[in-house]
Amino acid sequence: EAIFCALLGVLKANLETPPSLPVSHDYINKLCKEIVSVNPDETILNFLLGCGRYVQFAYSWPGAWLRSTMCNGLYYIVQESPFTASHLSDMDYAVDFSEMNTDEDRVAATAFVL
Repeated sequence: EAIFCALLGVLKANLETPPSLPVSHDYINKLCKEIVSVNPDETILNFLLGCGRYVQFAYSWPGAWLRSTMCNGLYYIVQESPFTASHLSDMDYAVDFSEMNTDEDRVAATAFVL
């Protein structure tokens, strides 16, 4: 939470007007690399950052899991029409994406596994 608040604080302090998406992406990536560089082996940093209705940034740094066969525990799926239900394999939970989306939509779901 502290990293997220610091990230938003730096963005607000250094960007007077909303920059273009490529500039935003590069700036967020640069800040994340600076954060991770303090202790890259111990830092695990995964987040999604929404910016308006249609823009989302994703960042993932595996830290100590860098050499793990499990990657970093962050998984995702992207579905397009025709939508079906997605089920979590370790819990009794499902989401039927056909109830929430139209044929023109795409949907992504993320999960973190320890």
